[in-house]
Parts: sequence; C-alpha cells; structure tokens
Amino acid sequence: MNWKKLIVCCALTTLCSVPSWAGSFGVYGSFWDADEADKSFGAGARVGFDFVKFLELEFHATYFPDFETETVFGTVDIRAIPVDGGLKVNIIPEGGFNPYVGAGFTQYFLNSDEGNIDNETGWYGEAGFDAGGDHGRFFAEAMWRKLDAHVSLGVFDEDAKFDGITFNVGGTWRWGK
Repeated sequence: MNWKKLIVCCALTTLCSVPSWAGSFGVYGSFWDADEADKSFGAGARVGFDFVKFLELEFHATYFPDFETETVFGTVDIRAIPVDGGLKVNIIPEGGFNPYVGAGFTQYFLNSDEGNIDNETGWYGEAGFDAGGDHGRFFAEAMWRKLDAHVSLGVFDEDAKFDGITFNVGGTWRWGK
C-alpha cells in the first residue's frame, strides 16, 4: 500500500476522533481585586475542548489595561494579560444549569511604563456556572489567582503579590455533543 495514502487515512481517522469536535467559545467582562494592587476591570475570551462530557480543557486570556500597585517610590501603572490553561469539571454538562470547578496554570504578561516588571507564572482555581440552551449560554465564575511579581525601578527592586479574586461574566457558545 502507498505510504502517503496510509498517512492520509491515519490523519483523517485521528481528526474524526478528536474530542475537540465538542467544545465552547466565550467572551466576558472581568474584575480583578488583587492584594497589593488597585482593583481593575478588563475583558477576555475563552475556549474549551471536551475530553468527555464532564471534563474540559480550557484556555482564558484577559486584558487588564489599568492595573496599579503602590511601591515605596510611588504608583506603578501595569498592564496585565493573564493567559490561563487548565482543566474544568462540568457537574451537569447537558443540563440547563451547569455548575463547574476547575484549576490550572497561568502565564502573566506584564508591562509597565515606569521601571521594569518581569513576566511571571502562577496558578488559578475557579468555580462558576453556565445556564441557557444547548448552544448559547450565560456564565458567571469566580477565580482565585496566585501571582508574585518582581518590580524594578532603576536600582531599587521590590516584590509584589497580586494574589486575589477575579470575577468573569459573559456569554459562551457550545458546539458538538
């Protein structure tokens, strides 16, 4: 048998059996209340891929344009983009009301006009619900974010903890079964 045909057949079989043919996509507004920074509003998007009906691989990306922290040298303006990836357990995935919990890791892309702030990694835990029809759904969730950052202002360095709670509210679209 021709190797090219065999490879194409294997690739097509793999694509047809990929569990990501069921999943979700959503957009949301966000609010982050961190320990050592001012409260900040932002917006984001998320996408999820179902492994099985109750287990989903999920990715979030949120943009917080006005995230400030106080240092001994004054206020530092920060733009934060947390990109999350983790697993979410859907309690009632086919119900009109679906509570869920999840956890994962976050890569924080941080930028400051004053001084220097390093991009950091952290983790998150989430709990929430979605409600609605088979495809279009409303969701609300709370996430606990863990972030320790290092802020450099010239020759002065300071560590800051941006641990805190984030609330996301938005809409999501589900596809597949």
